[in-house]
Amino acid sequence: MGYTTGMEKQIQDSYDPLGPEPYGEVRFHLSGGKHYMHWQVTVKQRSKVIDVYYYDPNEFQLEMRGCKLRNRPNKAKQVFDSGTHDVSGWIRCEEMMLRQSFYPVLPVDNLEKLYYNPLRDPHWRRESDSNEFVWDETEYASLITNGKQVYILEEHDCAFDNIREIDPKYIEGFKV
Repeated sequence: MGYTTGMEKQIQDSYDPLGPEPYGEVRFHLSGGKHYMHWQVTVKQRSKVIDVYYYDPNEFQLEMRGCKLRNRPNKAKQVFDSGTHDVSGWIRCEEMMLRQSFYPVLPVDNLEKLYYNPLRDPHWRRESDSNEFVWDETEYASLITNGKQVYILEEHDCAFDNIREIDPKYIEGFKV
């Protein structure tokens, strides 16, 4: 997994070089504490956690490559029904680059936004689809954050293989 800003050494010391490549799981951290409302990057190899990093969205922009939108639908449905936050969705990525003042922040003016908030809707959504499709498990060549939002930087050729139409009961209360 590609990282910058000194994480490479820590990851090299922690993972099994004979095992599969490490990958990242990126989500917005909503638990209380000093990392509240930060991007949480969990570095894993297989299902073993190698390390966890937190990035202030006001200071860092995350560029993720080889991405897949992950969702645990049963957990997301529980969150939707109960109105209580719990981890149910994240972005799995093969590589990540951190952008800060030393590495230019990319503008997002013309990029399409992705949405995930299981309190409002238990599925990943895209800004342009009028809530007609479920985007869970779709893949992207690269995604980028800006503040606490995620944008599509580059599509995969097969990005639309896993989309399906939405169950109408979730459309009514969801506002983008």
